[in-house]
Amino acid sequence: MTAAEVREHIDPIRHEYADPRSLVLPALKFAQTRDGYLSEENLEAVAEATGYSRAYVESVASFYDRLYLTPVGDRVVSVCVTLSCMLRGSDEIMAALAEHLDVGPHGGTSPDGRITLQESQCLGACDKGACIQVDAENTVGPLTPAEAVALVDELREAETPAERWR
Repeated sequence: MTAAEVREHIDPIRHEYADPRSLVLPALKFAQTRDGYLSEENLEAVAEATGYSRAYVESVASFYDRLYLTPVGDRVVSVCVTLSCMLRGSDEIMAALAEHLDVGPHGGTSPDGRITLQESQCLGACDKGACIQVDAENTVGPLTPAEAVALVDELREAETPAERWR
């Protein structure tokens, strides 16, 4: 990704943002589309295109759990770990998925590279707690640990996203 490509993306929407710092977020989202994560090159391109320091751009990227500073799997599964979901068993879901996917207790990418598991602060679906979200699009719950493992296995084995995940 080059700074020119990022500029080409953000210039048409620049007028929509009263504060130019607000352009950093759509620039980061766009830059992530190429590699699926924000490489050093992508962060530099966003910094150059927006005129902000590399440190500022990275601080914005590191704040959001849907912007990735390291490579992720083919599918990203987020487990809500806020209090309302924890009271309904999200910590057990996280533990079961971490063990099943052979990642650390707070997440990571499975050895086969298919699934990245991450903790998420509030998925905005308290009525579905304990819940998981797939690819920042589809929230499913309430789930038991066994149901969550079965759903992740379905994701892992699918060539394309299963209909229920769309």
